[in-house]
Order: sequence, then structure tokens, then C-alpha cells
Amino acid sequence: MNYCAECGFKIEGEFKFCPNCGNQIIAGAVHQDKMKMNTEEVTICKNCGEENSTDNSVCFSCGITLNGNKSKKLVSAKPHTKKQIQKNVDNKKIDNEEKVLNNKKILMISSAIVVIFIFALIISGVFDSEVKTNVTQMSDQTSNSGVSLANMEEINKLEAAVTANPDDLESALHLAHLQQDAGLYEKAIANYKKYLVSDPENADNRVDMAICYYNLGDNTTAISEMETALKYQPTHQIAHLNLGIVNLAARNIESSKEWFKKAAELDPNSEAGKRAQELLTSH
Repeated sequence: MNYCAECGFKIEGEFKFCPNCGNQIIAGAVHQDKMKMNTEEVTICKNCGEENSTDNSVCFSCGITLNGNKSKKLVSAKPHTKKQIQKNVDNKKIDNEEKVLNNKKILMISSAIVVIFIFALIISGVFDSEVKTNVTQMSDQTSNSGVSLANMEEINKLEAAVTANPDDLESALHLAHLQQDAGLYEKAIANYKKYLVSDPENADNRVDMAICYYNLGDNTTAISEMETALKYQPTHQIAHLNLGIVNLAARNIESSKEWFKKAAELDPNSEAGKRAQELLTSH
């Protein structure tokens, strides 16, 4: 078995020129059963041990500056030329660039997903939601979706009657109740006050007026009027219950608990007593 004296290619058969490198085959210049080994000069990176072309100033594998370290290396029958080494370098650079591009693509896709998710939350109104306070309405207050035409007509008639006859306190009181139900709290308060001038000890009507203050957001005056009502009628259960509710709205938690307890103790079997116990338990 013969090998080309120039490139070490294994030659089988009779050839005048090497099938691999084209070198002329000269009789006696072909080695028998031994492959010629060539040497080439490379720069070995101290950091990663990678072999670089002597033309390289930085390692194509790890990127650090090359400081010499040239050495000759035995290569096989088909040695790597500088062009081949540079080709390998270029291929590795392309691989590294592709990895960087792939990482950038992944980052861009991830960022896009996050942006889409946040946009979806904004559209759904998640960030627009408000924290609402769990404040129970007054126990004896009627919740109205609107005021009927009949009630408005009656209100208008009573307003005219009270204006024509200011001493008609019963009409003023009836008007105050209708105005409270209609959500006309300021007008209702004016008529309650007019009535209470002549009957200040009427706890029911004073509590009703306090409810109007509560609905206007004036918790301080609401509490004051209900406590005044209790001075005239200490066992007024609705006043105790409503004082618990107003104090709860005003964040007077301990006072709220005390009023709920008192309301429940006055009559635990009444609607007001049961409601006070529920609020005491839940808060």
C-alpha cells in the first residue's frame, strides 16, 4: 500500500498524479505503509486551550487577547492550511452570532408577551378597580332605585303647603320623610329641624335626621344627633344599631363594637337585635 509523498493520501492502483493533491508521483518517492505527517504553526489560547491561526489577535473561542504561545502541531495527511483554519474560525463566529441572535429573539418574544399581558390587564380594567369600604347602610333606611312620579308630585304639594303654612309641623314632618326617601337629604334635614324645635325629645325623628347627615357623609353630626336621641330615650334600639354602623363607617372600631353589643342586648330576638349581632360577628 502506497501513500503520496506530498499529502500522505492513500493510493490504491497505478497513478502518475496523486488523486487528492495532484502532485506528480515519482518512483521511489512514495513511502510504503507510512503516512507522511506535516506540521503547521498555530497559536494556542492560554485561557481555553483553543488552537488559533497565527493571524488571529484574539481567541475565536473565548475572545481573550492572544499573547503569542505559538507552537508547531503535527497534522494528518491532509493538513489544515491557514485558509482552512480561518474558515473554521469564521464558522465558529457564525455559530456564536447565531446564538446571540437566538438569545435576542427569545428576549424580544418574552418582552412582547409581557407587554401584551399588561395591555390585556389594562383593557380589562384590573388597574382601574377601587378598594371599596364594606360599610352597611343604616338599618331603617330604604334603598331606592329612583323616585316615583307620584312621590315627587306629593313632595311638591307638601312643599307648597308648608310654605303657605309654616306652622303646619305635621306636614313638615311628612315632607321630611318623603324627601329622605327621595335622597333629598339637605331639604329633609331642614324640615326635621323645623319639627324638632317644637318636639326635641322625639327620638325617632331625630334618628331619621341623623340618617340624612350620615348619607351626606357627615358622620360626626350623625353620631351627635343619635346620642342626643338616646338621652331622651335610652332604650332606643335602632339608635344603638345605627350608632354602631356610623362609628364603623368613621373607623371607630371599638365604639362600633360597643354599640352593636348594646343593641343586641336590648332585644336579641328583634330584627334590629339580630342585625346588630350579625354585624358584630362579621366585623
